[in-house]
Amino acid sequence: CPGSSGINAEYGQLPVVYPDGSISGAITLHNMMRKVTSGKVLAGDPVSKVMYNQFKKVSVDTPLFAVSKILDHDHFVIVTKGWQCYDDEGIETEKEIVYGILSRVDIVNYIMQNHTPTTNGSAAEHEKDS
Repeated sequence: CPGSSGINAEYGQLPVVYPDGSISGAITLHNMMRKVTSGKVLAGDPVSKVMYNQFKKVSVDTPLFAVSKILDHDHFVIVTKGWQCYDDEGIETEKEIVYGILSRVDIVNYIMQNHTPTTNGSAAEHEKDS
């Protein structure tokens, strides 16, 4: 799929945006590989053949517990952020941009990287001993 060569093991999902920056959808490594190996798409096919058109969006301010609830039903969420920009006449407007994509694996990785291990078990036990 032309333009999708940016997906690798580090990035399992990528947003697809229109030239004006608005969100069109998202592609995932898993879905693309499944369709390529089954012969449903070829390397020269457009990205739209492997793109998810339905997706949930959250802002950068959305709490992780809310994102986790969404991920109980969806494979990923697109994270957006307001961006201040100016039109041709110099008038300030806010535009929604893609800030990233989150999956359940991303949340687990975040927890694992930011977890402080204790010597005697859980954090609650550690606080009780203090």
